[in-house]
Amino acid sequence: MTRRRLLASSVAITLGVAGCAESDSTSTTTAPPTEVTGTPSETQSPTATDTVQTVVSIPGERVPENLAFDSDGALYFGITTGEVRRLPAERLSDTGLTIDDTEQVGTLPEAIGVEVGPDGTVFVAVATQDDRAGVWTIPPDSEANQLVQISGFPNDILYDSDEDRVLVTESSNGLVYAVSKDGTRETWLDDNRLSTESFGANGITRTADGTIYVAVTRAANQTGRLIEVPVQSDGSAGNATTFFEGEAVFGADGITAQDGAIYVAANSQNRILRVTEDGDTTVLATSDDGLVFPSDVLFRPSSNDLYICNFASDSPEDGAILRTRLRV
Repeated sequence: MTRRRLLASSVAITLGVAGCAESDSTSTTTAPPTEVTGTPSETQSPTATDTVQTVVSIPGERVPENLAFDSDGALYFGITTGEVRRLPAERLSDTGLTIDDTEQVGTLPEAIGVEVGPDGTVFVAVATQDDRAGVWTIPPDSEANQLVQISGFPNDILYDSDEDRVLVTESSNGLVYAVSKDGTRETWLDDNRLSTESFGANGITRTADGTIYVAVTRAANQTGRLIEVPVQSDGSAGNATTFFEGEAVFGADGITAQDGAIYVAANSQNRILRVTEDGDTTVLATSDDGLVFPSDVLFRPSSNDLYICNFASDSPEDGAILRTRLRV
């Protein structure tokens, strides 16, 4: 079952995910939940960003799910039906493009999370609910192949340049795996805050100081969660804490970081918001700006241009890559 079909069958709020995570030889410690105190404020600032524009329109079943940039500044996105496509850097400022204006770089059983390594290798999360599920790679000028099998729902991927590996979230059991280039896999983070009765660990990002953040899509009482994880000198996960939890990030899917804040694609709320370390949230874009079940958000390197995936699970004609600019 693809993520598109999975989400479409869940009737807006409750997500049912089949599969269970495979066991690992590496043991981990489950950290206790952290209580979030205080009442963070939420603001809606229509002047925080420029107008949201459609860069690439992708109507139909071939909708995008995840975004990544390579070292040359080209934008990659995964198509849930099993394509990874590339938009060259010189076209990132365009609008009104179609999927035919992009280049297909690989064909896979499915494509959920996408990440690009420094050598141009594309890493892709495949969540087919069978033995093809896991992490696949598309080497430069080569065909896609499976690097490692992961059961459950492999979702988002982050390249960790310090350790030359990828970190992969698995949503149905709430885990984060570390996968090396030779296909070795170990559990990097097993924390009960990542696992929920619905859809758990999802988007993953890293700040400039190397701290990892993981989004939890649907926790109890229609809340979402952002987990902060320091990285130890040996590459292992440090003591995880709750960065933010609340209704504001219910539906937290893809996330990205810039200048100490976390930017969240809250899919079921059709909005993008910024969460600061003080717990303040600012809504940057909503359905009024054309957002339809946004599944990922990512800044273009060295800029304030913010790219957004319209996953559009219930209205495939709205599938698209969008762009706005953060005003500073």
